[in-house]
Amino acid sequence: MRRTAMLATIVVAATVALAGCSSGGGDEEQVQGPHGYTLSARSPEGSLLWWDRSPESGLTDLILEDPDGRFLASCLGAGPLLCVAGPDAAKGALVIAPAGAERAVMTWYGQEIELTRGENVPDDAPPVFVGVMPPAQAEGGYSLQVLDGAGTVVMSQ
Repeated sequence: MRRTAMLATIVVAATVALAGCSSGGGDEEQVQGPHGYTLSARSPEGSLLWWDRSPESGLTDLILEDPDGRFLASCLGAGPLLCVAGPDAAKGALVIAPAGAERAVMTWYGQEIELTRGENVPDDAPPVFVGVMPPAQAEGGYSLQVLDGAGTVVMSQ
């Protein structure tokens, strides 16, 4: 009897341990960002844009991570603001846009790149956009155009 009870305890413990390892059946991988930040966008390359707003100052704070969760770039401000930062192989373009912005297009050393619009941002917060730029060419530069729903430029840099 004692041997049966011990075997039952082992089976229950193993079942509980294995149940804790199961994925829960969801197809989408759960990602965890910086404490208090909301996942706002995933770039086509898989990089993650995390969004937060300070309740005290009202400043928007953006953090860009590569697909493995490593920090690439950040941007902090009230907007409108363009921040370009990160390693040469994957510069992050982070935009805190004016109200009403719907699209952002970066011209990066001659190549037009449509930036991804952030989601999960409150209606009273400025729109945000993100893109990961390819390695820069030896010559040229970059510019940004942010457009509203009618296609009117509302921010350029």
